[in-house]
Amino acid sequence: MMHVLTRLIFFLAILAGAQAAPAQKPNILLILADDMGWGDLRCHGNEKLDTPALDKLQSQSVELEHFHVSPICSPTRSSLLTGRHHFRLRVLNTTSGLETLHGEEVTLAEALKPAGYLSGCFGKWHNGANHPTTARGQGFDEFFGFVGGFFSNYFDPELEHNGVTAARKGFITDMLADAAMGFIEEHRAQPFFCYVPFNACHSPMQAPDDLFAKYTKLGFEPKTAAVYAMIENLDANVGRILLKLDSLGLAENTLVMFATDNGPNTPRFNGGMRGGKGSLFEGGQRVPCFIRWPGKLEAGKRVSQMAQHVDVLPTLLELVGVPLPATPPLDGVSLAPLLKGEKVTWPERLFFEVSGRGGKDSTPIPKYPGTVRSDTHRWVHDNKQEMLFDLRNDPNEKNNLAAQQPEIAATLSKAYDAWFADAIASTQGKVQRFPITLGEATELLVSFATLEGGAKFFGQGWDNDWAVFPTHTSTITWNLEAPAAGTYEVTALHTAQEPGGKIKVTAGEQVIETTLTAAHNPPEIPRRDLVPRWEVPDKIFLPLKLGTLRVSGGLQRLQITVAPGIEIQSLRLLRQ
Repeated sequence: MMHVLTRLIFFLAILAGAQAAPAQKPNILLILADDMGWGDLRCHGNEKLDTPALDKLQSQSVELEHFHVSPICSPTRSSLLTGRHHFRLRVLNTTSGLETLHGEEVTLAEALKPAGYLSGCFGKWHNGANHPTTARGQGFDEFFGFVGGFFSNYFDPELEHNGVTAARKGFITDMLADAAMGFIEEHRAQPFFCYVPFNACHSPMQAPDDLFAKYTKLGFEPKTAAVYAMIENLDANVGRILLKLDSLGLAENTLVMFATDNGPNTPRFNGGMRGGKGSLFEGGQRVPCFIRWPGKLEAGKRVSQMAQHVDVLPTLLELVGVPLPATPPLDGVSLAPLLKGEKVTWPERLFFEVSGRGGKDSTPIPKYPGTVRSDTHRWVHDNKQEMLFDLRNDPNEKNNLAAQQPEIAATLSKAYDAWFADAIASTQGKVQRFPITLGEATELLVSFATLEGGAKFFGQGWDNDWAVFPTHTSTITWNLEAPAAGTYEVTALHTAQEPGGKIKVTAGEQVIETTLTAAHNPPEIPRRDLVPRWEVPDKIFLPLKLGTLRVSGGLQRLQITVAPGIEIQSLRLLRQ
């Protein structure tokens, strides 16, 4: 009897200990599509597009019916990861260094780290090209993908994994999903944050041939057929990731969120909304948003209150029980009460947005184009005229009511004025690019430089672009910050029509001058583009060692002067 009683007490002690052990924190899987609009889903009425995995996810999720983002990529991504509006972050555009999220800002990955989360990012970063503005510099333990705004080749691409770039075999969306699934499986025994910012369906238009043929046969012109092929492939990969959660028994303890970064990048079905990517109208900013947490959030629930990208960080942190980090004031609020179906009074909110802002350093940030979205109206100033739309009665934004409803227009205009003044206060109202921090290995992209003396971009100055030099006094300049003095080997990625041209590098009082001894004038690399691309083509830029520079600590200006007939894509500085 005593032996049985001892065993019973021992069993109860084990049971009590098991019950007292803290449950593992919920995992977070955040999937972000690129340039995919609200209407790019069958569940949103697109009857000829097959998206079974995302349609199923919608049925299992709470859907934020009025989820708004910025009209272009980098601003959305920076706001989503920090809970702060991109204008406060000085993320003003998608290129020229103005897409860079400063290393001092606290991201969702950094906020989760004290709670024991491991974080991985698999896809398109587009918020900084050099440490500490890269994904790994911003709290992610693992990164697989690319840092720029678009990728030039989706088949057998060269992708980075934790600082090492190498050629890979396969289609890029499939590989990003594979990497995400590998991260999930490896870290299934501890809480993880898996961020999957796919680059589909961003151009260039490249997709598996069978899916492109499918949508061409359905009667779509090539551009739309290519987009839909990329989206169906993305959908299949979302399904694979969700099945991985199921197979590992993680679905019940994983909070899954799906959204996109802006409206559609081509004219196509978008639920009748006006505008697309880059637009200040509803179609450029209202995107799908599904949040699934089995047993915790009601499947199939619809939330009609407006929400925005800045709400993601505070919402996810509250749902998983992690406190907000110490940061400057957030623009977002937690949507947890709405997601849980709690009876709360929800105040009206105003959402402010701008189109992309560029310009040289120290030039004024233009006030317009800009927009304000209230619960009922959208006010837009496009630099030419003021517009006001009553979205309750005119969801397609066809009837400008600014003259008929001047009081509402004036109220929203004044609200925009006050918001704009506050948002640009930290910049004194001027464009300010962050200097590039020198590390062990730093790549100075031409798109981050200032071009003068006739130097110009081959294309638009986007990622993968290069500079051409019509005169012997053409220059490009980068602003750098060196944490400490050091010596760097400088290499240029270049082409040259003929030998004999010179490249001069100047940093402070140091000058390196190199005369090219050989031509390198490669043809464009043919890619599997399904329609002609609007970005620059691909070609091989040859590394050319220019010499070594001794860099002192602090702010620096590095300038190169290049002879005509030479093209430069980037400089690489390797610490010696």
